[in-house]
Amino acid sequence: MAQAVLVQGMRRSGTTILYDALCEDPELHCFYEPLREDTETPGGGSGAREGDPFAETRALRTAYRDERWPELDIAEFNLGGPGNPAAEIGPELPPHCAGFLRTLLDRDEPVMIKETRFYDKLAAVAELAGSDPVLVHVVRDPRAVAASMMVGRSRSRSYATPDDFFAEREKRKLWSSRALSRILLRRREYAHVRRPANFERILLVWKHTFESTRRDGLALFGDRYVLLRNEELRADPVAAIARVYEAAGRTTPAPVADWARGKVKEPEVPYAANDPRWITAFAELDMAAALRDAGYAPLADAVPTGARGGGLRRLLGRRRPSAEPVD
Repeated sequence: MAQAVLVQGMRRSGTTILYDALCEDPELHCFYEPLREDTETPGGGSGAREGDPFAETRALRTAYRDERWPELDIAEFNLGGPGNPAAEIGPELPPHCAGFLRTLLDRDEPVMIKETRFYDKLAAVAELAGSDPVLVHVVRDPRAVAASMMVGRSRSRSYATPDDFFAEREKRKLWSSRALSRILLRRREYAHVRRPANFERILLVWKHTFESTRRDGLALFGDRYVLLRNEELRADPVAAIARVYEAAGRTTPAPVADWARGKVKEPEVPYAANDPRWITAFAELDMAAALRDAGYAPLADAVPTGARGGGLRRLLGRRRPSAEPVD
């Protein structure tokens, strides 16, 4: 088994554009989201390439199911949203999913797997990945992730004012963040959070996926854990990707660097970046430590200390009826 590179990041964080760049590596066999739903995704999440990046993985998964698990519906290999979001939370990796991942990883050639559903399952995945695997943890400013999910991949939704954006509670899937947030909101630490707005639901999922990936990434991969911020990738894609190859003990292939220079978009300013309601939400969801660990120290430093839940609402003049349901 050759060395594996695992790419994990929350949806809308930039994992696909990194996948697209690494696909230019002639020595690396790249697999796109093996635990996803069985649908076509022309252009992937980035839109930087034509075709469906999931096509090869889909074909291999179907062949594996037909040979090893013929009684299973192919939907059982979707370990998360939108069809089965509850399966994302927790460390469990069903044997049919583990078996399929093993077939992708157990090769003589270096392999890269890009996924958005590994964050709670890294212990199980690391066992399958052989010796010295690299974990690339892609993270993006949570304000940008929330805005990207709310406006849609093709910017199909717009908001007349920031008030409309921050107040929205319409029941939308939000790239599975609504369903995932329902599960997380049952936890004791979020008992004070009532009737969250859509952007807050996304922030809650951002916090969980970041903290889980970073905790287990550091513990399981050590110096082969690479925290890669979306903003760094956009600002200097060649330097950012070089960190991935450095962790793998290689130099960046010229085709990868050339592709990244021409295709990776420049950094963007998050929607309503200076609106204080971002900071209010960060404080209420206790995100300061996660923000700092992710490299967003200015945001973390702006979060009031010692005020959360009711104390925060009194501090900022924001009230929510305690009896209102979460959803």
